Amino acid sequence: MYFKRLITAILCGALLLCSSIITYADAGSNDHSRDNIIITPQMVCINRAYSNLSINSAGLAQVQCYVEGYSGTVTKVSIEAELQQYKDGDWVTINSWYQSSSSYRLTLSKSMAVPKGYSYQVVADVTAYNGSDSETQTVISSEIDY
Repeated sequence: MYFKRLITAILCGALLLCSSIITYADAGSNDHSRDNIIITPQMVCINRAYSNLSINSAGLAQVQCYVEGYSGTVTKVSIEAELQQYKDGDWVTINSWYQSSSSYRLTLSKSMAVPKGYSYQVVADVTAYNGSDSETQTVISSEIDY
């Protein structure tokens, strides 16, 4: 009987000891403060997309936009691109283009002359379709001063 009480007392003591242990994670060298958390949405249909702008010395703006969906999943893609000019404190669309394809990838390439003395950028809405579902992403080129 004494042996049973001794075992019970030891087990209860061990249980109390284990339940009172506090565990913590030390931030130490891994700085994961709330300000450093980056949440990145994962696209379901769009694999890759970009928009590029270049302007040569003669003022010819070259616009190139690209969208690529996941092969075998995406049945159609489209690009709606706007060439914008920064004028009077606001971005103004000076030309726009639309193109679509019954494939999983598409490149839109356009060019036009632009006047000197402004900043320019391309804003493109690229869309990938999976049957009746679709996914759209906005891609913006770097700003170019001309």
